[in-house]
Amino acid sequence: DDLSYRWLLNEFPVFIALDKRRFVSQTNGNLYIANVEASDKGNYSCFVSSPSITKSVFSKFIPLIPQSDRAKVYPADIKVKFEDTYALLGQNVTLECFALGK
Repeated sequence: DDLSYRWLLNEFPVFIALDKRRFVSQTNGNLYIANVEASDKGNYSCFVSSPSITKSVFSKFIPLIPQSDRAKVYPADIKVKFEDTYALLGQNVTLECFALGK
């Protein structure tokens, strides 16, 4: 429960600056980029840390190569079926919903 997720771009310690286009889910560690730009090109690595056990782990680098082909138009990717979510009465629950596309 105390895991923290951050993403690196190309090398340590160049962490991704979060802004209106880039978001890191603290639930699953996924990096979301809205409206990919040419400057997003590079090699990404997830950095996971746990303060309670003072341990950190890096993932393998994942290359991202933005495509400049404007002729292709993709519809928004909206998930309408989600896995069942269970919560105990009186406890808090956080649900995340992302609509991908432009």
